[in-house]
Amino acid sequence: MAYMSLKNQKRIIKILIVCGILAIILFLRLIYIQIIKSGHYTQMAYDQQTRQRTVAAKRGTIYDATGTKVLAQSISVNIVTVVPNSIDKEDKEAVATKLAEILELDKDEVLKKVNKNSSSETIASKVDKTKANEVLQYISDEGISGVRVDEDTKRVYPYTELLAQVLGFVGTDNQGLAGVEAYYNDELSGIPGKIVGSTDGKGRETPFTNEQYIAPIDGNDIVLTIDATIQSIVEKYLDKAVKENDAEYGMAVVLRPSTGEVLAMSTMPTFDPNNPFEPYTDELKEKWDTLSKEEKSTELNKMWRNKVISDTQEPGSTFKIVTATAALEENITSLDNEGEFNCSGSMKIGTWTIKCWRYPRNHGSQSLREGIMNSCNPVFMQVGQRIGIDTYCKYLSAFNLDSKTGIDLPGEATGIMHDPKTMTAIDLATTSFGQTIQITTLQTAVNYAAVANGGNLVQPYVVKEIKSGNGNYEKKIDSKILKQVMSKTTADSLLSALESTVTDGTATSGAVRGYRVAGKTATGENGRGENLKYLAGYAGIAPVSSPELVVVVNLFDPKGVSGHGGATLCGPVVGSILDESLRYLNVPTDYTLEESSIKELVIPDLTSKTVAEAKTILEEQGFSLESDTTLSDDSIIKDQIPKAGASLMEGSTVRVYVDDTQPQTVEVPDVRNKTAEAATKIFKNAGLNVRIVGSGYVLTQDPTPGSVIQKGSIVTIKCVSTTDLP
Repeated sequence: MAYMSLKNQKRIIKILIVCGILAIILFLRLIYIQIIKSGHYTQMAYDQQTRQRTVAAKRGTIYDATGTKVLAQSISVNIVTVVPNSIDKEDKEAVATKLAEILELDKDEVLKKVNKNSSSETIASKVDKTKANEVLQYISDEGISGVRVDEDTKRVYPYTELLAQVLGFVGTDNQGLAGVEAYYNDELSGIPGKIVGSTDGKGRETPFTNEQYIAPIDGNDIVLTIDATIQSIVEKYLDKAVKENDAEYGMAVVLRPSTGEVLAMSTMPTFDPNNPFEPYTDELKEKWDTLSKEEKSTELNKMWRNKVISDTQEPGSTFKIVTATAALEENITSLDNEGEFNCSGSMKIGTWTIKCWRYPRNHGSQSLREGIMNSCNPVFMQVGQRIGIDTYCKYLSAFNLDSKTGIDLPGEATGIMHDPKTMTAIDLATTSFGQTIQITTLQTAVNYAAVANGGNLVQPYVVKEIKSGNGNYEKKIDSKILKQVMSKTTADSLLSALESTVTDGTATSGAVRGYRVAGKTATGENGRGENLKYLAGYAGIAPVSSPELVVVVNLFDPKGVSGHGGATLCGPVVGSILDESLRYLNVPTDYTLEESSIKELVIPDLTSKTVAEAKTILEEQGFSLESDTTLSDDSIIKDQIPKAGASLMEGSTVRVYVDDTQPQTVEVPDVRNKTAEAATKIFKNAGLNVRIVGSGYVLTQDPTPGSVIQKGSIVTIKCVSTTDLP
């Protein structure tokens, strides 16, 4: 008996020890839960007992340089969500059917979300006010719980495709995916708000719950350096050039050389950022359904790509100013040493024979100025030999050509230069005139800005101001001069040579009436043999007296009947952009139209006047009056073509209308490569007026040949003294 008692005692002791250990474990676990992990479990309890819905912040507005034109803005829309556990099982089918009907969605897809075992499901976002009100009315009328309509925002681009690649676009979550929208996303996006409500353990809303609304903080607004008017001018002419010359794409940029402000930047073809995932060109639309998912992604990225900053190409002869800068800064030559260089039509470097664009003809003896004016490759190869590889590479680095410009946009590419350690005499020769190296269109513009502003390398930028909508915050972006890459003397010499190139050299196609223009043509070669694709280019500066604008235009792989030369294809585009932009900016002309060879006068307003009065007014100014019908002298004029305020050459006609008769139309004749005199006669016979820029042979015309326009309208033709252009 005593033995059994002792045994029981031992058993009891063991049980007590085990219980003690378990108690200690439970105590430690309690400490762990209550103290160490208290925050974690408190949050879990909060998450289980509450539900929060995000309230989107209003994304900041993007304005053009004037601060008045809205380029991107967010408008209020709604988001419809459901709380599946809060919808009675017997109501789920009816709720899904009604929501699908109102929101124009697939009923089965909506029903899947309504039946899910989750705390919240989004049925539709970006819902307009009308549909949102229908949903709210349905919820109210039927007493439906578990369906919510909350605030949301939708990004809108009022000017559709204008500035698309620069602005970029946002995703479904209103976060920037490209362009300014992506680069300045933190400034634009703001901080979302939320709505917090109570739920039971199963995630259902509790009766009489009080929801807490935490307001979102709206994003900051942004003011660009880009002027919407200048941008529209650039896009108009660039789009026309790409289409007329069957180019793969075109690029253009306008800089203010003194500050680096980008006034316009365009890539064509473009897209609509309101619908960024839809094909935009007719060619892409036709093949879209046949493409794989990967192919569609590739095509979309090509469409979105801002090629002005993201694509590098061999620039061609616009690069020659870099070589000329090195030569003048190193005192290897001066601008006007007569006969210092010679062009025999080609030049042998090692085993290579490199031709001038004029081959088999030659330019003969030339100075550096004449080499620039004639865009003569042998001159620049000879200059490059005198500079030498080591010194030349120092200037390539000085221009930051082996790096980025630092523009405030995503996706900028780095220029591609030869490695100084392995660079050969042939590399030096080809680089001297812009081949076998690659830079972006923007880098070319920055180079020409240095010539225009007295020798300073500026950092280009597209945003000049960030501010809050309520006025509590404002930040202005200052322009940056990175360094001086040439003396003012060198810059002035190059500017003079480039002006001579426009007045008497290969760049006459970029001339602008009333303004002194400096410019340089280019025809770059990208790839070799069967893969060869040309880059036609032109860089312009105006006015030379006090440079306000630098404009660079490039067309990649033009395949039209006009060839691939920069003078022919891009010069007239740059000239037109400079012409309209300078006049829009009210930049004073360097000389009056009356001082030029062709006299133009402003057309008076003839409406409300009698035919007799109109004839007298027009005859006094050197115009004549025409009409599609027989007119009596006492008839009152109701309309006229061209409109009042336009300018016309002396001897032109103004077509008038005395009733509501629709103006007659005519197809624009093709006068390219004809003399200006012959073109004028052709247009006159067609009932059209003409504005002539330059003299000699017609290089381009606007509107495009074949366009249908009203009789009496003005066709502008750009002429050059010779059709022999690089």
